[in-house]
Amino acid sequence: MKFGASIGFQLIDIFNIIEDESLSIDEKKQKIKEYQRSLQTPEKGMWLGSGKGQNNKNGYYVFGDVDEMDYDSLVRTKEYVDKVLTSFTCEGEMKMSSTIAGYDKESHSIKYNFDYGDKVYQYAMKHGKSVRGHTLVWHKHEPKALDMFIEDRLGCTMQEYEEQHPEDFFEKRKQFTKEFLADYMKTMGEQYPECYCWDVLNEVVPQLEIHDPENKDCPTDEERKDGLRHSKWFEYLGKDFYIDVLEIARDNLPAGTKLFYNEFGEHHPEKRKAILQVIERIKQYEEKTGRTILDGIGLQSHYDLETDPEQIEEAHSDFAKTGKEVQITEADIAPGKEVKTGKKAYDPNDPRYEVIWKKIYECAEKFGIKVLTSWGVNDALSWFRNISCTMIRADGSPKKYAQEFIERIQNKKKNGLEDCLDDDKTRISEVKQATYATKEIAMGKTEKEQENDDISVEEQE
Repeated sequence: MKFGASIGFQLIDIFNIIEDESLSIDEKKQKIKEYQRSLQTPEKGMWLGSGKGQNNKNGYYVFGDVDEMDYDSLVRTKEYVDKVLTSFTCEGEMKMSSTIAGYDKESHSIKYNFDYGDKVYQYAMKHGKSVRGHTLVWHKHEPKALDMFIEDRLGCTMQEYEEQHPEDFFEKRKQFTKEFLADYMKTMGEQYPECYCWDVLNEVVPQLEIHDPENKDCPTDEERKDGLRHSKWFEYLGKDFYIDVLEIARDNLPAGTKLFYNEFGEHHPEKRKAILQVIERIKQYEEKTGRTILDGIGLQSHYDLETDPEQIEEAHSDFAKTGKEVQITEADIAPGKEVKTGKKAYDPNDPRYEVIWKKIYECAEKFGIKVLTSWGVNDALSWFRNISCTMIRADGSPKKYAQEFIERIQNKKKNGLEDCLDDDKTRISEVKQATYATKEIAMGKTEKEQENDDISVEEQE
């Protein structure tokens, strides 16, 4: 099993400072403090254009409390990341809002920015980690560059073209939207060729469990009828947009890359039914054409303390029956939605955390999950910040139930290295990394025991 977490470029910047052998400990501490103070600047921050949201600080994307963590906690976090995790997922660095920088009318081309994603990807390659590409097409990212790309090729605004050529406007817009996505996906694949899979589609189905019109996430009547979010991708490509997107991904991403549809709220029966309908429609297309365009389903696994553990197992069972590979992609457990308004008290000792995490681990083993990813490296680096959302404490040490699971998957690797050859995109360096997975500082071993482990592993090699 690939055991991973989402990681932001700012944490990687700090890791690189910690690794700098030319600096003394005091110099590292000072440099990190200076860096943390600079995170809300154009040079170090990832601009989101708004001061709102959990991870926006004055408009800049700062995931978790990376700008507030002390040096010792950061070092322990690095030890956990380097010695335990085998897979990374970018938090925002590979999404359209970060990688598409605009459109150049003079060259008639999309402008790209890979500064953020490159940091995470290069650190992963250097340290023998796998990388899960996240994410290509998402309803929350509908770049202005897309409209500029289309209008440049139409030779006028879309409104003008529709008025002058109503008979072929939709097909023309659809054609150029496909060309835009082909350019984008080909470029992403070339920039990050070692991603073993990509979340090609993200959150296609609306939150059908919400029936309160006052809730901004409540789907429209049309969305309920279609079982699909009416995003710009839906509007420009049509009801089967997800099939078009997957076809484009298959044609333009590196050969052998696994293509995934990633979704949250999968444990809610009503939404799960709609997700399964999307997958069934894709499978019908595959049977008709003889071409596989979807390899797997990502269950985001964003749960809270009210989540029924049995619904988690039902979801895993239903998605396993599709015949597609299932991965756990963004797991965390929040106290409840009220935490955002301060109405609900947070109790880190609530026994339901252990119950739900254990159900996640149980399903992972029962249904042959090959990838389990936590959203956030630890509680301090969760998007909820400093509440017990992840399986790892803010100091970098696994919680008891997580430690037991980690030890089990590491013990499985000791003899067979079962994580290393489970797909054709696995890199040779991962074999070495999985071998070293038995060296775990956070498991409570002394430094001397760690040294002995290192020697024994080297002898085995």
